[in-house]
Amino acid sequence: MRQLIPVVIGAVLLSGCSPDAKPIEYTYLPEVYDTLNLTDLKEDDPKLGALIKQVCATKRVAPPKNYAVGKQYFVNLVSQFPESMGEQAVYLKTKQDRFLYCHDSVSKPGYHKLTPKQDRFSSKHLVTPQNQVAFHPLSSNFEESIRISGRSLMKSARELTVPTTGYLVVRATNEQTKQTVVTNIMELTPFVGTVPLVLESNFQIQEPYEVQLNLMGQIRYRASIHSSKEQSTIQFKEGSHTDGTYGTVTVKEKTGKTTRYKLTVKQERQLPSGLDIPPDELYDADYSLPRFAIFHDRPFGKLKFEADGGLNQADPFPLEGYIETSLEESKQLVRLIEDSEETKRKGQLAKRKYLTLLNKGKAQQFKIYLDRRVKKTDVYLEDVHRKISFKLSAAGRDLLLETYHIK
Repeated sequence: MRQLIPVVIGAVLLSGCSPDAKPIEYTYLPEVYDTLNLTDLKEDDPKLGALIKQVCATKRVAPPKNYAVGKQYFVNLVSQFPESMGEQAVYLKTKQDRFLYCHDSVSKPGYHKLTPKQDRFSSKHLVTPQNQVAFHPLSSNFEESIRISGRSLMKSARELTVPTTGYLVVRATNEQTKQTVVTNIMELTPFVGTVPLVLESNFQIQEPYEVQLNLMGQIRYRASIHSSKEQSTIQFKEGSHTDGTYGTVTVKEKTGKTTRYKLTVKQERQLPSGLDIPPDELYDADYSLPRFAIFHDRPFGKLKFEADGGLNQADPFPLEGYIETSLEESKQLVRLIEDSEETKRKGQLAKRKYLTLLNKGKAQQFKIYLDRRVKKTDVYLEDVHRKISFKLSAAGRDLLLETYHIK
């Protein structure tokens, strides 16, 4: 019996078929993803996007220590599919290991370890995170977006470099009453790069008029520094930045009342207690994309970055270029494909040559071949990922030819 095993394996290899191959096998398919390099503002290899989806779906691991931060990416289904949340990821490197830090708006963000084979990310221009908050002059990249609001005190505008763990907490201390309140909280993660901040006032159209500090980013909590019935004027004096001191803001109301606040910006390990902080804004954990099938005559269009950093949306398929199925139709289609048998394909490509199936963010794509003969036409599907083919049953053939008018 042992001598027969190599003979059987050799027969399978010669035939080009795998006895265990299933017709339906969803995977993270590069063809259906937009992969954007957010660091360099360019499109990246779709295969890298598929890898990001694969890694971010693995079990989260404990946060690594002493890592360098690499490029950031965003991966999402192409616009032809139903709207999805997308996956944001950033590459991290320690002396021993490599990780992705992932966030998809459906589950809590976390760290995912890469295997050596999966480490296909660039290690150029890695950045070592700051150990403490540092203040810098505002760069031109942010100046226009801050100035355009018309409510910002530009003299107070600064740019922060911050650590990648814990929380950025801003406190305002009334120098007359010595009362201290938390005014801003931002969660610090490897996604956070530089953080612009600026004082703003009188942005309400009615009382109470407030003075606030605007931290630009994903804010967990924000409260006013000062509130009054009348509009006020503010002055800012920059601090020494020692011990997290940002500076002093002086608020003068129309009544003549003047109040001074000392502002500090610090990294803290835990969320401050006693505050009404909303939970993370996550979508329903049961959220999933619907089953979806589409027959189409060309590959999916992809997003592209323009010279100014904007995104150019891919043109949608013309109406005559594709057919979408309903949920029930896609289920019927999958059942009939599951009944097909693996074999060597025959025939020529159909005019509407692609069939793409979507199931919970994974996908499968086939090329459709028609073997036309005098009395009948056989239909073959070639899996573009696995490079194997299947012949549809008579029921599957009739569905494609008569219901979806594949020619």
